[in-house]
Amino acid sequence: MKIRCEACQTEHEIAVTAPTLLKNAMPKGWRPRRIDGRVYILCDVCGNLRQFVGGLSPYLKDRLGLIGQQFEVETPEYTDIPDDWFDHCRGNPLRRSPPDK
Repeated sequence: MKIRCEACQTEHEIAVTAPTLLKNAMPKGWRPRRIDGRVYILCDVCGNLRQFVGGLSPYLKDRLGLIGQQFEVETPEYTDIPDDWFDHCRGNPLRRSPPDK
């Protein structure tokens, strides 16, 4: 099965031998990105978080044919951070407040 980056049109062959989720079968760094409610399959370069810092990059806007200034983008990397990661951030332990009950 071939998958293609919807921005740069790079193709990659993947082998799927059993039922699986597409995101688990994609090559390292490739990911589905939801932009304005539509899911785009993007390669490791086009789907990199750097393309989304400060808003959607002009490169992706052009390559995906998106028009406008504001786009809703899901960044799942922020939800995948383990809770204890913040305790070791920059060598200074950060303390979280306990959740309100």
